[in-house]
Amino acid sequence: MKLKQFYLVVFAILFITAGCSESKKSENETNADSDNTEISDDDNAEIPDERTQSPDFEDLECGNSFGDYACDFTLPFDSGDWNFAENYSKDENYLFVFYRKKNSDSKKIWETDLYTLFDQSPENTHYFFIIDTDDTDFAKEKIQIIKNSVADAQDMVGNAALLKKIHILEQPVAETDSWISEWLKNNSDFFFGIDGERRIRRGGSFSSWDSSDFPPKFKHLYKESELYNYERQIADFIKENSKNSTVFKGLENKPFAEDGWTKELFFDVDFNGLNENGELFISLEQICDTPKSCEWDRLERLFLCDETGEKCETEIGRWITTYGRSGKWLTDITPLKPMFEKNGKYKFRFTVDGDYYVNNLDFVFVKKEADKPKSLIPLFNQLEQFDENYNSQFEPQTIKNEDVKKAEIIAFITGHGNGSEAANCAEFCPFESVFTVNGNDFKIDFKNAGTSDGCFELVRDGVVPNQYGSWPYGRAGWCPGQDVKLIRIDVTKALTSGENTFSYGAYLNGEVYEPVVTDENGYRAEIYLSSYLVIY
Repeated sequence: MKLKQFYLVVFAILFITAGCSESKKSENETNADSDNTEISDDDNAEIPDERTQSPDFEDLECGNSFGDYACDFTLPFDSGDWNFAENYSKDENYLFVFYRKKNSDSKKIWETDLYTLFDQSPENTHYFFIIDTDDTDFAKEKIQIIKNSVADAQDMVGNAALLKKIHILEQPVAETDSWISEWLKNNSDFFFGIDGERRIRRGGSFSSWDSSDFPPKFKHLYKESELYNYERQIADFIKENSKNSTVFKGLENKPFAEDGWTKELFFDVDFNGLNENGELFISLEQICDTPKSCEWDRLERLFLCDETGEKCETEIGRWITTYGRSGKWLTDITPLKPMFEKNGKYKFRFTVDGDYYVNNLDFVFVKKEADKPKSLIPLFNQLEQFDENYNSQFEPQTIKNEDVKKAEIIAFITGHGNGSEAANCAEFCPFESVFTVNGNDFKIDFKNAGTSDGCFELVRDGVVPNQYGSWPYGRAGWCPGQDVKLIRIDVTKALTSGENTFSYGAYLNGEVYEPVVTDENGYRAEIYLSSYLVIY
């Protein structure tokens, strides 16, 4: 669906120090006090002698632009001054919401209720409500309205830990001595966040897709904190496994071409050591410079090339791009390890249609005790139109059982196409994919498809929130701004000695799908399928 036009050692660098994907100014802006004496960011970063600095607050080169490390600041609240360096914890997130007269979305969001924001928010989130104005009387009026709204919401919320982290500035922010005032001068946004790495983060679109006029709502803000927590989990995993991990470099700050429709990147990776036990991941970070340059939810795929380097058709990774935001993911592809157990260089093809991103892609191998995949046998790997003839495209396969310890079917399955058939398949219809082994059915349901909040509820699993398009709606096997998870089905008990028969089909409500076409020239339903049998 089209954007409405008003809108996770060396490899630790990827997540721990990469921080926010947005661009960073090379030089920090300077502030001036009432005597026109220049105050540098270093001055802003100084901690008053009488305060106790948090052990998490490191002395870093800081600034007040998106992507910078946040400097120290002090803001006056009714409970007393709150100092960032004194209270900062790397395990918490800090979200700032401003009332700005000249920002229409700012004014609209302040008209929405705060209950859902506080009720659903992660407990490790601080909220700062601030009025941006030079008009003291206006500020007092708005501050009182905010306090009343917060009080009403607090009465209904049982999240005691969070309620202690709600801060309302008691005066216009222009009257305070902090870099936040300078930030407001340089930006028209009404929101910024500070994540667990202390990076200043830009928000996305807080527009709600549950009504026709797409108003911004407070309930979308907590999704930014969920995003920071997801990225923190990736960083923590990287850090915890740094002593027994290896990174295999792929793409570093490599952009897709800005022109042309189909965009491709070819690159080599030198693997060594994947014959050992362990887990294999693809680490992908995509930087979106502006919402316009990456405005659609596009299918993005990573293929392994054959030994000649000419045929690149073996899919090993799949993602759906965001509507206009950056993202990062760590995708487990451990069952595919047998493809890379021969030391040496491998060639890859990374492709997307339409959108422009800057890409950082690596493979991360974590050495550990784990079930060791021995071999991979291709099963059904086709892109086909989903209709009454779909299942006839897949011939049954016979595979001999070698008395294996364990066997899995693994698959990437996503449904696409919408607006052309009465059932709105296959993006938004909950079709079923069924693998059959010796007469035993293994069904994958895509019940998330067509739900109003199916992707909204999956930010904890890597969906980038607050995109500039219809991101909240559930899809068949995917969400905009997320890696496609590798489906894994244990079929060991279904195997018999000797020959085993495997088949595949897809259905809607248990029946062969016969589409009622409403637009012959529209985007008809289709299913992208890649599947293998993994022998352990």
